[in-house]
Amino acid sequence: MSWRHIYSGPCWRLTGGNSKQRGRNLPRKLWKAAAKRPAQGFLNLTMSKLMIFHNILPGCEEGNPEAWRGFLTNYTPIALELFRVYSPWTPGARLEAWRDALQVLSADACAVLKGFSHQSEREFLVGLRAFLQDRAFAKLEPSQDAAVPPAPTAETLGTLFAGLPLMHQEITFLALSGYSQATIEKILRITPAVAEEGLGRLRASYAAVIERSEDRCLWPSAWIGISKAARANEQKDCTPLRQLIRILDGQASWYDKSPAETHRTKCLHCLELWNALQEVVAWDRTPQALPADGIEPLMALIPIKQEKRKPSLFARILGK
Repeated sequence: MSWRHIYSGPCWRLTGGNSKQRGRNLPRKLWKAAAKRPAQGFLNLTMSKLMIFHNILPGCEEGNPEAWRGFLTNYTPIALELFRVYSPWTPGARLEAWRDALQVLSADACAVLKGFSHQSEREFLVGLRAFLQDRAFAKLEPSQDAAVPPAPTAETLGTLFAGLPLMHQEITFLALSGYSQATIEKILRITPAVAEEGLGRLRASYAAVIERSEDRCLWPSAWIGISKAARANEQKDCTPLRQLIRILDGQASWYDKSPAETHRTKCLHCLELWNALQEVVAWDRTPQALPADGIEPLMALIPIKQEKRKPSLFARILGK
């Protein structure tokens, strides 16, 4: 499909006016059109989810209600899924945690939201995952973690991962994070046989992890603590997130990919970051539907910029 075809399509016709005005009006027109069909509006209009992300964040920071509805539609299911896996909370408590997070993200002219990556949606989602984990960690009680088997530590992880192929490390990490074998197969796009083999080293000490059928971390407080420490332990030779995205997309050469993978087998920071990326990609790939009546209660928490309505022609004639 050519650029000319795209610009002659619905998006281009939406804007009207001269060329400069068209460029300025495009994001606002997209927000308004998508608000009428929030489940699919942006995708149909732009044929690219990249455009969704690049229009939503700036709109949220401006207090645009249509942009915030797009934000809530796209990311509320992901946030609730994260809390489902990484907390022992009830559905009501998960929703309340997301409400609290939204108030922080939208406060002070979206000061916190502006600190997230605006370059790509996947970079943003990895940042959102870390932000939500940090907020959950502050509310979790270690006493809520399972006592048997005992929670892993950075030291026991080092022993578990020693000598394992990279794929087996990824499988082991995701299993300890709380994912069942079936979900790990979907996240990593691997066969059951590969997943079974990768879980082998957990059978001796963490059989309960392997036998679990639901996605729920056994030790949310301890595990998020490990993840936080790993994120904070970035070294100079660690692979940047943007490069990991290129590797995941198959855009990196062998000369770039091979050293990064070798490094990842020995670096908990990079292993955690890589698995975080694969998690958010999987969540975004299989979105859950947000009930139509679920957005407006959340919208009530957001400080929305009130646009002044222009007086009608009749009112202007009367001088009102």
